[in-house]
Amino acid sequence: MGLVDRIREKIRTGASAALAPAPDPRITQLTSHQKQRALRNQVGQAIENVIAAKQRLRAAADAVRERLPALEDQARTELKAGREAMARLALQRRHVAEMELQTLDRQLAEVEGEEVTLAMIEQRLSAQIEAFAARQEVIKARFSAAEAQVRINEAVTGVSDDFAELSATLRQAEERTESLQARATAIDRLVQEGDLAAISPTAGSLDVRLGQGDSEEEVERQLAALAREVREGPAY
Repeated sequence: MGLVDRIREKIRTGASAALAPAPDPRITQLTSHQKQRALRNQVGQAIENVIAAKQRLRAAADAVRERLPALEDQARTELKAGREAMARLALQRRHVAEMELQTLDRQLAEVEGEEVTLAMIEQRLSAQIEAFAARQEVIKARFSAAEAQVRINEAVTGVSDDFAELSATLRQAEERTESLQARATAIDRLVQEGDLAAISPTAGSLDVRLGQGDSEEEVERQLAALAREVREGPAY
C-alpha cells in the first residue's frame, strides 16, 4: 500500500468515526472534529516528507547528470591515447549513470505526483473541516435548545401537577368561604330581627334556627294566600 493509499484509508476511517452515532452529539462532534484536524496534520506532515524526498532525489539526479559529460570526456581521452579498454570502461560507467538518472527522474516524477495528490487531499480536508465546524455549531445549538426544551417541559409538567393540587385546595377553600358567608348573612338577619338568643352560646344549632326561619316565611306566604282567597271569594 502506497503513501497516498494509506492517507486515503485514514481519511475513510476518520469519516466513519465522524459519522458514528453517540448519545450526545456535542461530544461526538467535538471528538470527530479533533480527529479530522489530526488527520489533516498528518497529511501536512506527509507533504513535508514528500517535499524533502523530492529535494533529495533532485539533488541526486543533478549530481548524476553532472557526471555524464565528465565520463564521456574521459572515454574520449582514453580513446585518443589508444587505451580502448579504458575508454570502453568509461562509457560503461556513463551508461550505468544514465540508467541511474532515468530511475531517479522516474522516482522524482512519482514523488511529485504524490505531492500534488496529497496537496489536493489536504485542501479537501480543510474544506470539509470548515464545513464540519459550521455544522457542528448548528448541531450543538439545536441539541442545547432541544435539551432546554425538554427540561422546561418537565418543569411545566411538575408545575401542572402542583396547580392541580392547588386548584383542589382552592375549591375547598372557596366552599368553606361560601359556607361561612352564608352563616354570616344568616347571623346578620337574626341580629336585625332581634333574635339574639339564636346566636347565644346556649342556643340550639344555627342551621336548625335558619330552617325554622324558612318555615315561618313559608307559613306567612300561605297565610297571605288564604287571606286573599277569603277576601276575593272562591274561584269558579
